[in-house]
Amino acid sequence: MLSAVSLLVLPLVATAQTNRAPAPPSTAAITLSGRYLAARVAEQDHDYENGAAQLDPALVQNPNDPELIYAAFRLRLYAGRFDAAVLLAPSVLQGKPGDGFANLVLAVQQIKKGDYRGAETQLGRIGSENQLGPLKDYVLAWLKAGEKDYSGARQLLSKLKPAEGERSQSPALVIDAQIDEMAGDRAAAETKYRRALELDPSGLRVVVAVTDGLRRLGKSADAQALLKTYADKYGDSVVLDGLLAPNQPAPKPPSPALGIADIMFDIGGILSADPRNQRTDLALIFGQLAVELNPAHDFAWLMISGIYEQFQVLPSEMKALGKIGPASPLYWQARLRIATLDAQDDRFDKAVTQLKALIAEKGDRIDAALTLADLMRGKERFADAVSAYDIAVSRLKKADERYWPIYFGRGISQERVKQWPKAEADMKKALELSPDQPYVLNYLGYSWIDQGINLDEGMKMLKRATELRPDDGAITDSVGWAYYRLGQFNDAVEWLERASEQKGDDATVVEHLGDAYWHVGRKREARFEWERALNQKPEKDRISVIKDKLANGLSAANDKPTVYEKGGIDPKNEPKKQGG
Repeated sequence: MLSAVSLLVLPLVATAQTNRAPAPPSTAAITLSGRYLAARVAEQDHDYENGAAQLDPALVQNPNDPELIYAAFRLRLYAGRFDAAVLLAPSVLQGKPGDGFANLVLAVQQIKKGDYRGAETQLGRIGSENQLGPLKDYVLAWLKAGEKDYSGARQLLSKLKPAEGERSQSPALVIDAQIDEMAGDRAAAETKYRRALELDPSGLRVVVAVTDGLRRLGKSADAQALLKTYADKYGDSVVLDGLLAPNQPAPKPPSPALGIADIMFDIGGILSADPRNQRTDLALIFGQLAVELNPAHDFAWLMISGIYEQFQVLPSEMKALGKIGPASPLYWQARLRIATLDAQDDRFDKAVTQLKALIAEKGDRIDAALTLADLMRGKERFADAVSAYDIAVSRLKKADERYWPIYFGRGISQERVKQWPKAEADMKKALELSPDQPYVLNYLGYSWIDQGINLDEGMKMLKRATELRPDDGAITDSVGWAYYRLGQFNDAVEWLERASEQKGDDATVVEHLGDAYWHVGRKREARFEWERALNQKPEKDRISVIKDKLANGLSAANDKPTVYEKGGIDPKNEPKKQGG
């Protein structure tokens, strides 16, 4: 059988013929190999929709190639084309009967049809090397419940319970309560729902599951009160307006499809949290299976969007966020993220309009204002950024440590619009809230030295910042450049050489090192560094300055003057420049 990969070498085989002109490869071979390559490139770029589309016609050309079949099956799963993946699963299993995803896809199809016994049989065919891990027994418990074998379901669950009283027991109790609810044991279900919330009162998924359960059990007033308490206490995390709105439709009763969707989501969450970031593509598959079983699983849609954010595939991220509707507790979060994506996709004005509408919609929230402020600062529209930060600050009920970035961001913006007293006050406020923030220490300390004020305190701040971030080239550069501004050029060289080692691809750092070399008499090395800086795409306004340094060396026209403590050091006692 001719595999898709083998077709890639056909042109090489043809050109290896001797004594005659090579016969051109067939159009079909070129088309098939080209599509396979295009699909592989799309997969590497995480453009799974395009990759799957490339292999559809390739399969028509060569429908029996196992490698091609499996590649197409995998890409269809990544892209969320579940029904199309189901069509290929039996062919995958012909060559790999224990394949985990092919069996899982068919099991999910059977769950959707209500064939729980068939799904259980299908899961049993997964090879020992491809298990679902410890969550498999939760899936089987739901299938037993679907078969109305509640004693079998409870027996499985009894083996899986975490230690009594731990927060990790809460999700297991929710599953237990939902199966009790299916079995008609309403009293047991209510007890377990309430206990789950006691163990994890801050978990949004637990709160939503418990309040949905209480509503189904006729305890709507209790559910509403619990939601209101959560919204008041954790309002900065999420808005529960959709769930708190009157005349909400009754929540769906528990079912194997909904319960197993949660388990697929949990598996995806575990995989996406892998610190090595090597299993995110598998996490995407489990997220897609979760929304296949429960299209309204907004937590899964949010996870899918987050995975595509890591992959930097904006259209797919936007598509996933668009699945989160107004009744969802995640709707506000989705709208904020969509606005941010619009700004990235050359729809900045649309993003601003959306964010201003969100700011007006919820007068007690700060997140939309912060998002707008950060976008404006990123566009260097600093006056507009200050206005947005002002709104956020005005809505703070109590300024605590978590809000230091607001004051820091506003301080940067104030400094850029030449409002230094206000900027300084914001920087000090940020440090008051969180005293050891290295970037605030760096910004404020250097700003003081640059202005010739608070020199000793400013240098102490910079040194403290380097203790906190010893490998940060930007902060190391700040210390070196501060010494430069103080006329202490030997110290400047020492620190700027270290900064260059840490961040040698930064034109500003390299230019600073060249300047310091010049002042200590190392003029050939200075010109070498300036040449490097010029080749590293410096800011446009620095290009002519660097060229002037290369041609003429440092001069009063292109060098930063030494600073003195305002009202302190006498300029007559200026430190002597070395080697100039």
